[in-house]
Amino acid sequence: MVTQQTRRLVMGPSDVPTIDDRGGEIHVLISPTSVQSTKLIMGTATVPVGGRVLCHAHPHGEECFYVLQGQGEIEIADVGVVPFQAGQAVLTPQGAAHSIVNVGNEEIRVVFASAPLAPSPKDGHIILEGEH
Repeated sequence: MVTQQTRRLVMGPSDVPTIDDRGGEIHVLISPTSVQSTKLIMGTATVPVGGRVLCHAHPHGEECFYVLQGQGEIEIADVGVVPFQAGQAVLTPQGAAHSIVNVGNEEIRVVFASAPLAPSPKDGHIILEGEH
């Protein structure tokens, strides 16, 4: 039996553009653009040894990530520097400016999610480099 699929539900890194202008490499796998999600985005990110993710904020939602590999530090406004490592999950409060630094000797690999969605992609991820 053949079924007609009205929307795509499974995505891989080769199915979406690579974002590499924020520090590291990001693939937003689940989004309104890719699978017509309506409540969240989810994807993967890597940060090379010695690399950092630019200071940014998510004014409309919380962001979290689960660390698959590596260790780093996330600096969160009004919280300070919080170390993390493989096997841990990290929450960034809604609207909190944050940046990430790879302080280990291997690439950081994470799975991230953010919800609820912003009204538009440009409103969902605001780069604040220099303001943090």
